[in-house]
Amino acid sequence: MARIAYFVHGRGRGHASRARAVLPRLRADGHELRVFGGGHATDVLADDPAFTEVRPCLPGRGLAASFATRFRSDWTTLGDYRPDALVTDCDLAALHVAAARRVPTLAMGHGLIFRHTKLPAGLPRLARWREIVNAASSSWAAQVRVPVHFAPVAPRTEGTRVARPDVGDDLTRGARTDDGFVLAYFRDDNGYDAMAQVAARGHRVICFGGPQRVPDGVELRPPGVGAFRDHLRRCRFVLASAGNHLPAECGLLGKAMLAVWAPGDAEHSMNAALIEGAGIGVAARLDRVDAGVVRQVEEKPALPDDVVASVRAMPTASEAVSAAVAELLENQT
Repeated sequence: MARIAYFVHGRGRGHASRARAVLPRLRADGHELRVFGGGHATDVLADDPAFTEVRPCLPGRGLAASFATRFRSDWTTLGDYRPDALVTDCDLAALHVAAARRVPTLAMGHGLIFRHTKLPAGLPRLARWREIVNAASSSWAAQVRVPVHFAPVAPRTEGTRVARPDVGDDLTRGARTDDGFVLAYFRDDNGYDAMAQVAARGHRVICFGGPQRVPDGVELRPPGVGAFRDHLRRCRFVLASAGNHLPAECGLLGKAMLAVWAPGDAEHSMNAALIEGAGIGVAARLDRVDAGVVRQVEEKPALPDDVVASVRAMPTASEAVSAAVAELLENQT
């Protein structure tokens, strides 16, 4: 049994949601865990018996101060705990402390695809280089890496294992149907015009989340994982922000995605381009969604069998991290 320190980035719920799948797998492997996170990670992981809340290191103003505070506290924490390995899901401070203390480290996260995998040409150059720098800052000292992506891509650096998000067996176990409605979800409250364009084409639109307002005729549902997945299995296609988790679910279920992004959102714009390039859907900027864009998804609402098969063949993040941790520990003996 190895002692593992597991640090989770605190911006958004995606990192902590990934931990909810990875932590049980590492425990099943027999490892002892201590889990650290702050910000949104606290909301998701606070009920884990091994969780300790720490100050989050978030981008923007205040990063330098929070990094310095965290470096000092993490230095003490790792010195007291003496872990055999450290896993970081995009936590900046923990990575640098582990490097200074020479703790073997695994880095994971969606952004690592930009530095550690072979992506198709055509992505916006400046945005891509910014993500490469971000990925380097959160993975440079790691001996092994797990980029989490929604479609197969080849690794370009040694010690890299590409995985897809864990989505739960219940998603693909149920029957998949086309009940004629469009499922909508937006990370930010910015989908009004896009939903209006889809509704204007005669589609019934069901939106999950908490937007301030929706167009006439759009049905609003409160957040809920079970209900969302049920609708995902039964929808015609998906209209949603170009995140990382939902495209993988669409790929597994064979549902096309109209992947949208707001002007200036570099991460979502590149995700959308990758979604389209992987054959999972159509990419469009939010202010350019029109009847022609919607028609493209209408014409091919079901994904080709080979696209679905390629996504299903990918290892899950929990499987890849389990194997990578074993490799990391073996290399230290």
